[in-house]
Amino acid sequence: MSELLVELKINEDNDNGVSTISFVENPAIQEDFMYFSNEEIIKLQDVDNEMRIVTGLAMIPNKKILRRTADGKDYFVFFSNETVKRSSELFLMRSNHKGTTVNHDKFIPDGVTVVESWIVDNPKLDKSIHLGFKDVPQGSWMVSYKVDNDELWNDIKNKKVLGFSIEGTYKPVEFKSDEALEMECIEILDSCMSDEEIVSAIKKKLEL
Repeated sequence: MSELLVELKINEDNDNGVSTISFVENPAIQEDFMYFSNEEIIKLQDVDNEMRIVTGLAMIPNKKILRRTADGKDYFVFFSNETVKRSSELFLMRSNHKGTTVNHDKFIPDGVTVVESWIVDNPKLDKSIHLGFKDVPQGSWMVSYKVDNDELWNDIKNKKVLGFSIEGTYKPVEFKSDEALEMECIEILDSCMSDEEIVSAIKKKLEL
């Protein structure tokens, strides 16, 4: 059985996109963030003069993220390169760079600000490499937060939160795999429709 794959798209008329980047214990994209001193990536317990800046992946294009329906059925969602890039733009254009949540629950309005945001255009030359990240896919969205909030910073140092997870709204569009499309076309060919109706139905199915 082919897996259900859903593409999440932006509908700007409905204010779709990322409203908040949450600090979470278990990031949905399975990528932890890095911690910095003034000079290098560090072990937090060895810090004397902390910059309190944390950097990580906010979104990775075309990465399948497992989700589950209310009735227990598994499916996957993903974002295209274009959606990731536009999400990063709208996030700043709408001034959503201040404040955050912890585990998508507790809201922290002050002392947490995005100070850097960029799309990885060239993975081999990107800044993320120098910060210790490996194999960051092209088109990924990276963010750096300045964390002046003492409680959140302590959670970061104590590894109570390990990465980022976006909050926002998107338009879900079911994505048909080649296998699923082939099966649906076979069903149309085996139907009782006329030849003209079959051609029209297949063209519509394949969006030709």
